[in-house]
Amino acid sequence: MHHHGILALGVAGLLLAACGPGTASKAEPTPVPSKVAAPPPAEVTPAPPPAPAPAPTGPGQLDTELVRTAGTAQGVEKIKVELEKDGSVRYLSVYHQDPAAVPEAVRKQLEATYPGAKVLRYETEHVVPHGRLHEVEVETADKQQCELSARADGGVVYTECHIDAKALPEPVRAAFAKAHPGVAIKEVEKKTLTGAGDEYEIEFEAGGRLHELYFKPDGTVIRHELVVPAVIEVPA
Repeated sequence: MHHHGILALGVAGLLLAACGPGTASKAEPTPVPSKVAAPPPAEVTPAPPPAPAPAPTGPGQLDTELVRTAGTAQGVEKIKVELEKDGSVRYLSVYHQDPAAVPEAVRKQLEATYPGAKVLRYETEHVVPHGRLHEVEVETADKQQCELSARADGGVVYTECHIDAKALPEPVRAAFAKAHPGVAIKEVEKKTLTGAGDEYEIEFEAGGRLHELYFKPDGTVIRHELVVPAVIEVPA
């Protein structure tokens, strides 16, 4: 019986030794994953500033030289502007009393065309398609009111004279009477263009407004214009 007790104690001791901290195998520690460095943030390009709003533009531009003449010539009376339907300027003229603004070649041509004429006024013009012209309005030696329009070198572009309405070609009188029956004619001018024949301008009132109607000699209408009063301011 005594030996059995010793054996049991020994077995128990062996069991304790086998299970105790001194002989038990230690578990491997779980590896901690290493931290991966985050990539640097992508560089953000700032958005460009909004484009500035375009500067407002004006309705157009008149001939610079004529604007200067309007501000500097002696005895400026008025500025006349003729427009096309699209708003473009077809004719621009400054009426004045300044002979110094008229080239000498034009004054010589005037004497050759209307010898002994009395000058009434001058015009500095820009006319499509001729460009800048100089016009002189005169009373001729035989008391006609006429105009000479020439380039700076004296080359004549056209002459124009007042005529009696009875002197209108029959096709022109008939065309006007058909278009404006019973309307009285106020004024008629005959224009002779160098190398391009004649035109006739009839001025009349209708509907409380002043009209200018231009014809070819065969009665074909060239254009019809309304005369509108206006005020134009130029730099001093």
